[in-house]
Amino acid sequence: MKSAIARLFVVLLAGVLVPEAGFASVRFDGLNWYMSEDPDRLVLNEDHQLVWKDPAAPDMIAVRLPAMRLTDVGDTAEVVYKYKGSGTRTGVASTDPTMLSGTGDIRIGLFDSNGRDHVDRDGIGYADIRFRGYLGYHVRVCPHLPVGIKRRHSDAIPGKFMKRTKPYGEDGGSLVSSAASYGKSLDLSGFGLALDVYSPLVLKIERTAPKTLVFTVTLNGVTYRYVDDEPDLQPNKIDVMAMYFPNPIEYSSITFAGCWFSCMPVNGRRIE
Repeated sequence: MKSAIARLFVVLLAGVLVPEAGFASVRFDGLNWYMSEDPDRLVLNEDHQLVWKDPAAPDMIAVRLPAMRLTDVGDTAEVVYKYKGSGTRTGVASTDPTMLSGTGDIRIGLFDSNGRDHVDRDGIGYADIRFRGYLGYHVRVCPHLPVGIKRRHSDAIPGKFMKRTKPYGEDGGSLVSSAASYGKSLDLSGFGLALDVYSPLVLKIERTAPKTLVFTVTLNGVTYRYVDDEPDLQPNKIDVMAMYFPNPIEYSSITFAGCWFSCMPVNGRRIE
């Protein structure tokens, strides 16, 4: 069975800002990227790279992806883009991107919209009723912490995989901002990436067996892996990505570069 591989090497050849008042978005890699809070802080730079300026809680970026199937063994949904984090080494754990504090600098989720509506405008906030019923996973990452660092306590965790196990509950409208709609989890460590340095960030979900999905995240050549072998509430496809900034860590910008959807011809590996 052909693999349903799709990679997003995000940062685009051509971008257009704000197509319509009230529904603003950044057009990046042929996709509409929406900001939950101040849309002026999600822009394209002169190199047509997607720049998240002065990220702050509770920012969330959401984008609808071409659907990538996960129903058959061998199917793979893959999102790849170059990542660069810029920030200040304050020497204070609660604000320094290179020091352990909080539960992940960035939360990145891959989801199956599962028949629900998609984000279609800026400014909806980080929680919305349309997210109830979304299936999938998110990973909490600290890109600039050293490899091998471990959790110190419940509010000092270098990273974590999480599966959405309560998508229909009262907290289902909170997509990546809260752990309340999630159950299964697995800690991960840092990636050792220096500030102001680009590295490919690879998010990949693969069906390796009829009841098993494997979610991996790779950055700076370091890979962590989460195995979900409980078929209940597994996604059947991936068609949404969301990124959330939860903590007061002092990043001046987060930049994504590359392209996939606008660079490659549509083929049978995607669900149209």
